[in-house]
Formats: sequence, C-alpha cells, structure tokens
Amino acid sequence: MSKKRGTSAKATAATMVLDVFKKNGAVSEQTAIPVSKFKDLKLTTATISYTISNLVEQGVVGHTDNDLYYYDDAGYQKLSKRVFRGYAVIFVIPIVAIIIVFIIQKMMA
Repeated sequence: MSKKRGTSAKATAATMVLDVFKKNGAVSEQTAIPVSKFKDLKLTTATISYTISNLVEQGVVGHTDNDLYYYDDAGYQKLSKRVFRGYAVIFVIPIVAIIIVFIIQKMMA
C-alpha cells in the first residue's frame, strides 16, 4: 500500500482490513488469523465480510481450509499490475488517438 492512512475516515475498508493482516503478521497459511481479529475495526460486520470476500476473490487474501485468512503479497502485486495496466490503457489510447488525429490534420493541411 502506498500511503499509511490509519483507521480514520480517509482509510478505505480494504486498507483497514489489510492493515489488520499486517499488524498480526498473517502473511502465510501458517500465520493465518480468524475473522474475530477484525472485531475492533470501525466497520460493520457486513462491510468487513464483503471486503474480505472481495480480497479473497481478487487473490490478495488467502483462505485456509479451517476458515483462517492471510495476506498474500504476491496476489497484491498481481492486482496492482492489473490496475496499473488498466489505467495505462485508459490514458494511452486517448493520447495515441489525439496524436494520430493531429498527424492526419498536419498531413492534410
């Protein structure tokens, strides 16, 4: 994560949940933690559940057979790369299109 936001109103639910994993050292199946570790977060149970579920689906959080969870840094890095590529496409395609239009206008002038 790029910035430390704490558990204030500025922190997202995902940031708050991931901070719990990191504070508890839950970074592998052997150090996985139960859901009860999230009870002190200033989020509703539904929000915590939804956030953890999404993070598991995205590969950022691992889930063990005995209902324990852990942070997967490799999964986080993969997700970061996918997001970066998505933003790159959003910005690169319009810039390339503008350049092509500019070149065509200069050639026709």
